[in-house]
Amino acid sequence: MTDLSSRPLRADAARNHRAIVAAAREAFEEVGPDVPLEEVARRAGVGPSTLYRRFGGRDELVTAVFSEYFVEHVEPLFARLEAEADTGRAVADVVEGIARAFVHQRGILRAAKDAGAFTPELVLRFIGPLHDLVERAREQGTVRSDLEARDLPATAHMLASVAAPFGCDVDEVAWCRYLAVLLDGLAARAEHTPLPALAPPPRAEVAERLGRSDRSPE
Repeated sequence: MTDLSSRPLRADAARNHRAIVAAAREAFEEVGPDVPLEEVARRAGVGPSTLYRRFGGRDELVTAVFSEYFVEHVEPLFARLEAEADTGRAVADVVEGIARAFVHQRGILRAAKDAGAFTPELVLRFIGPLHDLVERAREQGTVRSDLEARDLPATAHMLASVAAPFGCDVDEVAWCRYLAVLLDGLAARAEHTPLPALAPPPRAEVAERLGRSDRSPE
């Protein structure tokens, strides 16, 4: 049976798709994740019926917006980190990069969370490169030996919350100061107090199964 979703879109349908996703992305940031879809359609220059024909509803549209954002911004960041020989610098870059996303893409991230766009597959695509980076950094001795991949987005969230509270612009002085404090805490030093163990992350077992299935033949 042919999968209709895999067929290439007609030129006009593809154009409408791009316009709606771009308009939704802009509206989520300017208005918020609860922006009416009619407003998204207006910004895209299409009728509401066209929007609902391309996307079944808000959740499907949010997923498309977030997937595009992930491909355009998150995966290139990971590609640069993979090519970075200095793993300490790479860890610093990823913490700051994620923190900047928490600040400047709040609308998209909130909408994605509300819509359930953080699927196990997407979580694995995010955590996997972070895990590889942390493993390399630990092996090279540039970060503390008990650092875990999920410590990086948590650390980034702390930075964003302090240096750019919700509704406020980034305080660049505070940003640089507290980024330095946090990175100092991640760096390898003999006198570190051991970190308490974390409970298994949500969906870890699902992500692990997905990882095994990726390596298994069809």
